[in-house]
Amino acid sequence: MKDNFYNIYCDESSVDNPNRKFMTIGALFIKRNIIPEIRKKIKEIQSKHRIKGELKWVKTSRKTLKFYKELFNYLFSLPNSNLEFRTIVIDKSRVDYKKYHDEDRELAFYKFYYFLLKNKLSFGNFYYIFLDFRPSKSKNNVRRLKEFLSFTSNDSIKWMQAYSSDENIFIQISDILTGAISYCNNESNKNGSKDELIRIIAKSIGRNNLNFCSNLREEKFNIFCVNLDKNK
Repeated sequence: MKDNFYNIYCDESSVDNPNRKFMTIGALFIKRNIIPEIRKKIKEIQSKHRIKGELKWVKTSRKTLKFYKELFNYLFSLPNSNLEFRTIVIDKSRVDYKKYHDEDRELAFYKFYYFLLKNKLSFGNFYYIFLDFRPSKSKNNVRRLKEFLSFTSNDSIKWMQAYSSDENIFIQISDILTGAISYCNNESNKNGSKDELIRIIAKSIGRNNLNFCSNLREEKFNIFCVNLDKNK
């Protein structure tokens, strides 16, 4: 398999929850030719720690922490060229839905999705994109997102489709990472297990915490905090 093909696994958090000020959209980039190797290693780690069922941020508990420590230490020890994670953080209270999005929240959501992905797509590479399935007012949003990304990246999108997260372990991992960033930005009432998982993830990328913002070019673990004030 060619070395310039990538899979992208996406998820989002706190998009529709009116009690959460910030929403996050995340994408896990993995070089396509090493997917079987990584999937095999993840299964070995799951078996070792007797982890069964779907991995989800909301299911974080004390009994899963040793598993997550080994999992994220492994994933983020891989070279940047093989695996990266990117997320954007949006203050929903500052989104002008009327002025910029025709008062359509779903349209705004997919515009932010476009922003997350287009800044990472590179000329000469090709991508297969797996979105977490979500009920939508428009069945055409995923198709339109693919069309716009293909137009701005010289038809580098080979495939894009929404899947239920229980069908794909990498969407589940994206769920956990995206959920962790959302938690850091939204929660004032702390949860011991989730706080510990955040420390595990942060340590695996050489950070003390996940309360930081990245520039667009930062690679391994990029948290881009969208500044909407410049549009006001």
